[in-house]
Amino acid sequence: MFRFFSCASLTLVFLCPAVALDVNQASEAELDGLRGIGPPFTRRLMAARAQQPFQDWTDLMQRVSGMGPRVAQSLSDQGLTVQGQSLPCPLREEKSSALKSAMPQKPCAP
Repeated sequence: MFRFFSCASLTLVFLCPAVALDVNQASEAELDGLRGIGPPFTRRLMAARAQQPFQDWTDLMQRVSGMGPRVAQSLSDQGLTVQGQSLPCPLREEKSSALKSAMPQKPCAP
């Protein structure tokens, strides 16, 4: 019985994002720790956030150079949120038609 619970808990740990990290609250070091963004991107993000907190994912993508649907999806998959919300489905689907045909689409979570 102990093995079952150990395996189940380990499975949940690996399937779920480690910790939700809100873009409006995260430190520079926490943002640098995300895959796919480096110090220059983090500095742009922090500068835009200093002007005004991000209201939603659309606001984030419009105000931060280099933040498109693909980067937003990757960051959301790693647990990044905006105002406590992960990337919504309609924004996930804003990829170009070439990308849509080349890449399999992930089903949206309910």
